[in-house]
Amino acid sequence: MTTTVSIDKEIRDTAAQKAKEDKLSVSAVIRILLLDYVNGKIEIGTRLPEEEIKVETIQVDKDTQELMDDVISEKDKK
Repeated sequence: MTTTVSIDKEIRDTAAQKAKEDKLSVSAVIRILLLDYVNGKIEIGTRLPEEEIKVETIQVDKDTQELMDDVISEKDKK
């Protein structure tokens, strides 16, 4: 069975160059990654930026807070 995968040109070109340096084809790299994923050797997930996330508290008046609470409440209903 053959599967077609769409890859952004810039990523594909960079990966092809790296694969060539490692004496591999892009297809081989993809197969290796998929096998490692299936076998639990790699995990796919979200990564946080290296810089620390800064939290800022913004004071709002009661009416504005009620409006924001209503928006969240409506979103949670969906």
